[in-house]
Amino acid sequence: MDRQTQKRLFEEIRGYMATGSTKLADGEMPYPAKAYHDPEHLAREKRLLHKFPLIVGHADELKNAGDFIAHDLLGLPVIVSRQKDGSLSAFRNVCSHRGAPVCDQRRGNASQFICPYHAWSFKTDGTLKGFPRSAFPGLDKEAGSLPQLQVAERLGLIWVKVDDDTGIDIEQHLRTIHDEIEGLGIQNCILHRSEVFEANINWKSVLDGFLEIYHFAALHAGSIGPYFYGTHSPFDGFGLNGRLLGVRKSFDTIADKPFEEVDFLPNVAVNYQIFPNTIIVWQGDHFETWTSFPGSDPGKCRVLVQMAVPRESYTEETIPRWKRNWQIMTDTVIGEDWAISEEVQQALPFIANGQVFFGANEPGLQHLHGNLADTLRAIN
Repeated sequence: MDRQTQKRLFEEIRGYMATGSTKLADGEMPYPAKAYHDPEHLAREKRLLHKFPLIVGHADELKNAGDFIAHDLLGLPVIVSRQKDGSLSAFRNVCSHRGAPVCDQRRGNASQFICPYHAWSFKTDGTLKGFPRSAFPGLDKEAGSLPQLQVAERLGLIWVKVDDDTGIDIEQHLRTIHDEIEGLGIQNCILHRSEVFEANINWKSVLDGFLEIYHFAALHAGSIGPYFYGTHSPFDGFGLNGRLLGVRKSFDTIADKPFEEVDFLPNVAVNYQIFPNTIIVWQGDHFETWTSFPGSDPGKCRVLVQMAVPRESYTEETIPRWKRNWQIMTDTVIGEDWAISEEVQQALPFIANGQVFFGANEPGLQHLHGNLADTLRAIN
């Protein structure tokens, strides 16, 4: 984030503090509650997600040739593997013979993938390597190779797109936010921990918790709430993406000083909303990524959570610190945000008039859900 942007945000926050206000949309936004619990709506959303690059891992998981990650978070089984030339390949983890998975591990290193059903073998780029030619005289290697997916490595993250009509251009997809996140140094961080969590909530509820600060004082009163203002938060939309700042109480120590004399960034947390299903959080000393994937029904999802730490800050002595940060992070989001969201998920079918409201003081939610609705209309 360049200094000019920091200065604008600094002055914006000071203005909100002086007036006791925050960034406001034009008014409240009604939104159909069935978007959180209707199976038909979920099916449309899944088709939408397949048209965008989605984060599936961290570059640290694929350091060496033959390193791979494998999961089915995208709604189909996928392998991403590092090649000898340093490039990445992504392909479906489904044997071309009879459909068995060719890899049953979450991550590892392999020189090839061998189907456990009939021992067909595949190179680490998904190309068919070995099979009984006499039994399949008309099958060539290209026809029997595993279907490829678009894959990209950017900002230290691994992105895959299921719909292969076009390539992946992360810079174009993220636009202004790309340069900001890169400027904060995410590409120089190493992975501390990566884990997939299951939750009995709609996939969008995971994102919602990061896109308004309004709930901090009540829901997080016993955890992070006392350290943040529940208001005074700037929000900016950048096409399909957005940026919301959480203002730490420590901002009081710099509020009366000229911008040129202050270190602005340590006094805020920055939540980047990456369309359609990721939040990247910059906490000042580390990054978090929360990528939410729809589950088998509207009330289930799986979330890929990653914590990345600046390389120079990751030492034997500091590892306990990062373990504590991970625990605080998951206790707060899973133990508090997701816990109330589970109750919401059960109650939403009975909400008055079949709709929720995103307040004028929740512009981040209005931005995300407005874009989701517009994009769904455009592609379905």
